[in-house]
Amino acid sequence: MSRLPVVLKNHKKFWLPLGIALFLVFVISNIPAIWGAYVLTRGTGVAMSGVTGSLWNGRASLASVRMTEQEYSLGQLSWSLSPLSLLTLSPCAQVTTKLPLQQFEGEICSGSGGAIQVRNADVSLPVALVQGKIPVPIQGQFSAHIDELGLRGNVLLKLKGNLTWNGARVNTGANWLDIGSFAVEMSDNGNNGVSAKLFQLTGPVDVALQIEMTAPAGGKVTGELAAPKSFFESANALDMLAMFSQEDRVDEQGKTHYRVDINL
Repeated sequence: MSRLPVVLKNHKKFWLPLGIALFLVFVISNIPAIWGAYVLTRGTGVAMSGVTGSLWNGRASLASVRMTEQEYSLGQLSWSLSPLSLLTLSPCAQVTTKLPLQQFEGEICSGSGGAIQVRNADVSLPVALVQGKIPVPIQGQFSAHIDELGLRGNVLLKLKGNLTWNGARVNTGANWLDIGSFAVEMSDNGNNGVSAKLFQLTGPVDVALQIEMTAPAGGKVTGELAAPKSFFESANALDMLAMFSQEDRVDEQGKTHYRVDINL
């Protein structure tokens, strides 16, 4: 006679919770990806279509984000949701998006009141995506590392990170001017605005600018630019310089310094 029924009977208190646990694991592991899409899109301005996979590991064939009344395509999006983060009521997922010349990889957490946090993220995108916010035509590629970013709607809660502008080019009205590569160190100013330092990495123009952007609008840019005046003359850029700077002095190396002090 088989001893199995006897074993099951004697260990009934053990087998019942184990069975329930296995059932719950099976159910949770098969929660559809649309639930994960809901977690990532709730209050974030992100929209997804073509969602496949599970709650924990899913993919959207097309995603987009709406910012300041404009929608930006993110391309294909995939995520890996952290199970433990669900216990804190602040779900976090490792998110990756891909488009040609445009990528994002980092951790995104959804909080209460529509707040979102981005941590340890790397971003790459063409300058053309922000051209509408810049008064002169520019070209190049942006790449950024975000240590921490907190948003609630369009309100900035927290920011720490840096941005690089590689292959920077500016249209002077007559031709394109190659000006090298630049970096920006960014942080929040503690009052929903941004404080940033802009400086050159390579190129013919020395740049040292302090940028203050206040909320909900406005700001100020101060500092200076420096290069041989012949460089700006050959590029027909003196008229453009006069729009936002004033000639200040010539140093011992023959570089002309231009003082910048403008309100945004």
